[in-house]
Amino acid sequence: MITVTIDGQQVTVAEGTNIVEAAKTIAVEIPTYCYHPGLSVVGQCRICFVEVEGMPRLVTACSTPVQEDMVILTSSERVREARAAVMEFLLENHPLDCPVCDQAGECGLQDYSVEHGLDTTHMVDERRTYPGYERRLIGPRVVQNQNRCIHCTRCIRVTTEITETADLTMKSRGNHSFIDTFDGKPLDNPWSACVADVCPVGALTVKDFRFRARVWHLEETESVCPGCSIGCNIHLGHLDGAVHRFVPRENVQVNGWWMCDYGRSLAEDLNFREIDLPFARTDDGIVNLTWDNALERLASWLRSGSRTMVVASANLSNEALFSVRRSLIGAGIDVVVPIYRGEERKIKNGRGEWVTGIDAHANSTGARLLGLLAVDGADLESYIRDGDGPLVLLDAHAHPWLTTQAAAEAAAQRPIAVMARKRTPITDAASLVVPLASWAENEGTYTSSTGIVQLVRRALPPAGQARPSWEIMHRLAIHLGQEQEREVSPRILFAEMAEVISAFSGVTYGRLMTEPGMPVHEEVTGVG
Repeated sequence: MITVTIDGQQVTVAEGTNIVEAAKTIAVEIPTYCYHPGLSVVGQCRICFVEVEGMPRLVTACSTPVQEDMVILTSSERVREARAAVMEFLLENHPLDCPVCDQAGECGLQDYSVEHGLDTTHMVDERRTYPGYERRLIGPRVVQNQNRCIHCTRCIRVTTEITETADLTMKSRGNHSFIDTFDGKPLDNPWSACVADVCPVGALTVKDFRFRARVWHLEETESVCPGCSIGCNIHLGHLDGAVHRFVPRENVQVNGWWMCDYGRSLAEDLNFREIDLPFARTDDGIVNLTWDNALERLASWLRSGSRTMVVASANLSNEALFSVRRSLIGAGIDVVVPIYRGEERKIKNGRGEWVTGIDAHANSTGARLLGLLAVDGADLESYIRDGDGPLVLLDAHAHPWLTTQAAAEAAAQRPIAVMARKRTPITDAASLVVPLASWAENEGTYTSSTGIVQLVRRALPPAGQARPSWEIMHRLAIHLGQEQEREVSPRILFAEMAEVISAFSGVTYGRLMTEPGMPVHEEVTGVG
């Protein structure tokens, strides 16, 4: 460890730490553009100048590692003058289009020009422009406005160091250099939107979010991507009851600073709801039900003595699956959890290591640790075709096959109860349908493929009469006589789960609210 003094405060950090990161430990922000903690250091924007006693010139904080007894000044007169000069150069050709720029509100150039720039300009020449490179779609998901670029090269380094696809490059020379795709090919790798995440200005933006909402109006909720078993940390941006975007949230252990484009595409789907109240389908048509009536009907099926088949879901939280285990399996009811591999998903963590998902579900690892029976698509189909008792689906989208007409036909001769948000052939044939809360309307914990338990916070109240899965399972347990009326919440259920499931011992809900995930007690092998 090395001890240095920054603006009069002593700081002890690990050897090799640069001045930018050392200053962060005492909440001193040194401005940066080209520097990003997940990328190589190039030291080319020069906005991070600091003064080090004993050195004749200012140094770039991003490329200067701390040394023992170093005395660093981050806001001396020399530093302020140098940063103001750098800001003037960066703004020399930058267009004055903040009111119509989609990056406004989270733009590093905006923020630092106010904090470190001059209140005037010496610019008298015509600003440089790039005709043909404005509002240009350089790939399916990313729009380029080259006039705004400050040549920090973060985007290029993402495609060479993180995605390893080398899609972007710098062309031409000097004042005329610009960012372009390599050999004119589109920017179309599975993580392409990450280049917009790291762009400190509005030169690269994500097509799907452009002009949908001003970011200062957005509310952001800490969450986890539901797209696969990796569990990438995200900020879920929402406004007026609608989800507008997912953006990656830093978690060095899981996904670093990155997420895939597929995960981002799931945000819009959360706004789509077709089932918003419980109902039964009878010979006389559709009859709307209260929740108590719906759950009593379902409980009567489960108590009937018929061989009821329950299909749970690896998309459900640990708390919901624990309630399934305790209330249904504990009552002697057969439960299976379908697992679907799907398309391979992978992401780099903060150490530059690829992490690969084991399947397309957010909580298949949690289901396994809870001891639930996992089945593949073929076994699931046989399970449903060969049964003759009532069929209960705790999630209509627990497996892709369940959303097909073939699945509806396989279960056609039996009573069906489904928990769902959207219509599928099975919900259209079901005798009983209840509305399920979306990912954004739910709270709970999920276990990643690498054995990290993470908390998903509720961003929005459930729409209509929808309820989260953990609450539905608790109310169902009351109707089954497995539970008493009592106060319950994801936090309470998690504590009860941690007492009886050894894998979760030592993990607490309170710590999950303040920490970026906790490892399960038992080592998870053969995944990730």
